[in-house]
Amino acid sequence: MTTTSTVNSTVPYADTSSTLKTVGKKDLNQDDFMKLFITQLQFQDPLKPMDSYEMASQMAQFSNMNATMKMADNMQSLLDYQKSQNNLQLLGLIGKNVQVAGQSFAVTNGAPAPTQFSLASAAQTCQVAITDAAGNTVRTLNLGAVDAGSHDVAWDGKDYNGKTVPDGTYNFAVKAMDSAGQQVTASYLTTGKVTGLNFNGAAASVVVDDKLTMAVSDITEVR
Repeated sequence: MTTTSTVNSTVPYADTSSTLKTVGKKDLNQDDFMKLFITQLQFQDPLKPMDSYEMASQMAQFSNMNATMKMADNMQSLLDYQKSQNNLQLLGLIGKNVQVAGQSFAVTNGAPAPTQFSLASAAQTCQVAITDAAGNTVRTLNLGAVDAGSHDVAWDGKDYNGKTVPDGTYNFAVKAMDSAGQQVTASYLTTGKVTGLNFNGAAASVVVDDKLTMAVSDITEVR
């Protein structure tokens, strides 16, 4: 009688479901370099001491790194000083009327801030849609045929029902089509008084008409 037995062998395998996690710091600083340098000296083979060339090479690397870090600190101090000087100069904008690139403008005491748009070419039809902060259209102005160049938006601050809109932030958008039915490119400008400055972000910004926060780089004219 012959008996056949089957033995199932289990082959070890690597668990690829788990990922290795990075330990330690990503960047090394001057203190880390000094620790590595001292550790190297501590575990150096006493029968094979470091020759003068290797010692001089490592000391030169350390000196170069130290000089680079000091230069970086000096550059950062210079940048901080330059930023403070620029912010100080921006204080002179408070109370000035500025023209800013953008589609947002303020309505104050029922009066909309002056706004303009510029067309790259002549338009056969042109509409200006005015929306509130929630995106609701409060008024649409049909301007008909409009020439290329800059044009003022003549809006009286009233909605479709002839009621004065509440004070706040509004936006305007131009839809202009030429005689061939192609859309004409438009750019936007708004004018308002600088009532404050904001230095919290990476770059300084201006507060216009107590309602709009605009980047300083968006200012095209100071009046």
